[in-house]
Amino acid sequence: MTDHTIGEAADILHVTTRTLRHWDAIGLLVPSWRTWADHRLYTDDDLDTALQILVYREAGVPLKEIGALLAEPATAEERLRRQRDILVERIGHLHRMVRAVDEILQEDEMNDEKMTTEEKIELFGGDWKPEYQDEAEQRWGGTPEWEQSQARQAKMTKEDWIRVKEEQDAFVDALADAATRDVEPGSDEASALVARHLASIDQWYEVSRSRQVLLARMYVADERFNAAYRGHAAYLLSLVEAEAEKEGVDLADVQWG
Repeated sequence: MTDHTIGEAADILHVTTRTLRHWDAIGLLVPSWRTWADHRLYTDDDLDTALQILVYREAGVPLKEIGALLAEPATAEERLRRQRDILVERIGHLHRMVRAVDEILQEDEMNDEKMTTEEKIELFGGDWKPEYQDEAEQRWGGTPEWEQSQARQAKMTKEDWIRVKEEQDAFVDALADAATRDVEPGSDEASALVARHLASIDQWYEVSRSRQVLLARMYVADERFNAAYRGHAAYLLSLVEAEAEKEGVDLADVQWG
């Protein structure tokens, strides 16, 4: 039996190492072995399980449900038959969706130009990558906010995406300028920046001040977000928390709800 490093396993499965780490963290695919240095090692059986996960995921099954399916006792044949049933059901669903889209096209209700993945990459550069969408779905897929965001994105035209990019760039410019000038958190100018930031999120899904605080804290914890804000994520957090505190939010007990 051959053991594979996480990089080798990712190459074989055509996924990212980040995906495998996420599956390990949530207990969906825990590698059978680890080295003395705590590096993950995947067996051939682990890769077989990973392939099952990928089949279920491609069929649109949420990761939580995939974990439950894999935990059920079953022979290899039973698992394959179950996967086949799910895929057949998914195919039927997709056929119904195709018919619905065809009807819309016949009614000539889709005149706005939509933006392709390639165009999004060209527009957003390093700030937008297809794997980010996969990671976001792994973390938040199935939540009301995710569903609301996906529904709104589905209606966006190419012009809408260009507007979003321009507004984000303008906000980051204003944030960097405020940080350079040491604009005081809680001031009128700071409040205006916080309002712009909240509006940029609210265009995707409903967001409260408490939710804004939690999101701003996430930006500080994730270097990718900090880079998107040109290293000013901590400053943005200070502005958001000052505004929240003015409104009576208990910063020691911030809730998403």
